[in-house]
Amino acid sequence: MAVIGPGTGVAAADSDSRPLGCVPAIGTLQILPPLPGLFLPLPSIRGVSEFDDLPVASADLSFPPSVDFRDNTQGFNSFVDVVLRDGSLYTRPRESNSPWRRIPTPGCLDGGIVAVSVNNNMLVAADANGWIYSMDNLLSGPLLWNWTYSYGGPIWLWPGERIPGTGGGPIASSRWAISHRMSASFTDAEGYTHPTTAGLVQLVALSQDGARITYQDPWLPADLSYEIGGPEDGRFISEALTTSGSVTFVMNRYGDMYTRKYDLDLAGANHIPGRYTWQPQGQKASAPNQLLERVDPQYAAISLPAQDWLRQPKIPGEITARLSIHDSGPAMENRELRVEGRDNGRTGYWHKDLVAPAWDFTPTDQELGGIPIANSPRDRSADTLVAPSDLAFQGALPDGWTLRLDHFDWAQTKHPATLTSPTGRAYDIGLYTADELRLLPRGSGLDDNPRGLEGALDLRPADPGHPDNAELRRFIDTRLNGSDIYEVTVQATRSQLVLNPLGAVLPRG
Repeated sequence: MAVIGPGTGVAAADSDSRPLGCVPAIGTLQILPPLPGLFLPLPSIRGVSEFDDLPVASADLSFPPSVDFRDNTQGFNSFVDVVLRDGSLYTRPRESNSPWRRIPTPGCLDGGIVAVSVNNNMLVAADANGWIYSMDNLLSGPLLWNWTYSYGGPIWLWPGERIPGTGGGPIASSRWAISHRMSASFTDAEGYTHPTTAGLVQLVALSQDGARITYQDPWLPADLSYEIGGPEDGRFISEALTTSGSVTFVMNRYGDMYTRKYDLDLAGANHIPGRYTWQPQGQKASAPNQLLERVDPQYAAISLPAQDWLRQPKIPGEITARLSIHDSGPAMENRELRVEGRDNGRTGYWHKDLVAPAWDFTPTDQELGGIPIANSPRDRSADTLVAPSDLAFQGALPDGWTLRLDHFDWAQTKHPATLTSPTGRAYDIGLYTADELRLLPRGSGLDDNPRGLEGALDLRPADPGHPDNAELRRFIDTRLNGSDIYEVTVQATRSQLVLNPLGAVLPRG
């Protein structure tokens, strides 16, 4: 994998035990969110003219003619371009011919930045020890740009956070990114559209083996305990990752690609701004705004489980692992995917809208910067899968029924399950889960400390209405309140699952 080394400027971090002390602990990220909770840009004071006050870049530095990618060396939003050079950050108004100018940065950090990620109103820079520093108001003029090292709960006041997998070593490129979802509507898994006014920030990163995807929300414990369950039942091995506005984009070593709309709010855990349901909603209308959706049951709630991964079509040409995704419109579905590559001898990038059926190519004739990918013309997702989870759970339900789950991966939202009747007949059903909202730190994965999950048993795949399934129908009517989708809470450890309100304990099999 590509790595990003320390800058050649004045200072990388002088210690791997804390972020740099010259960076402020408090900025607008800490002051403004508790008020409106919107993470929207403040209005510029003088607009683009504020760039004229920044120092012009040294003439011996080289810059790209255009910034086409959001990766760990450069980025953009609708207002600015940003490029990392020799440990410092440089900017200019988006798609302009203005001179490149140095971004105001605390002195101990300037010259020591080794990686950067930009999305919408936020920029995150990383030092050589993996500590991250956030710069806010990137959609406003430079006079309002401000830095903080704080990240993580409570309310963005935790004293520092690192990019996962770093600890004084080099930082892998194209394996982490900042996501800032601003006020944008989205369509859930059942096709209901939801207006959104609250913003959401998360740092998304691949595990070292590429099989797990963590996300760190700055309002949640800085403990790496939250994950986006990966493609192919969590067994897909990603070589590269990027994200924008809560849409994550991954690729494996053979150029197979997936995208997913996912964050804490979409997953179903945050009941403060969101109203969710596991139940069918019929013909309910979408609410005109998020407040009415939250309080008025005549409007559709957010359907669970969250929308799954979308397999993207293969690219018909040469590619690298340099991925990019950016907001291209007002809805969450308005995202443009880009992959660096070559077509007919010319370098550039392949691109498509999130749900478009095919890729187009734009030549740039710039030198390729990503690691070449052995892009197979056929899907080879199954060729790089990790072993399935070794966790299996089985236990008794009321009235002599049993429930079994094989290869249980807590981070997945859908889990195949087998329900067996007292007569020995097996029914294939499903268990849905979503990680709960936590305010206190916990370990990653499953351990002896119960992990709380919200969810539902879905008995519809077993066709409980069929005349031959009368015993199943009786069990649903007498023990599951007559609901084919029976909502549960789950307490999960390495040794057992507890399902309530059934009071069922499923020991590890």
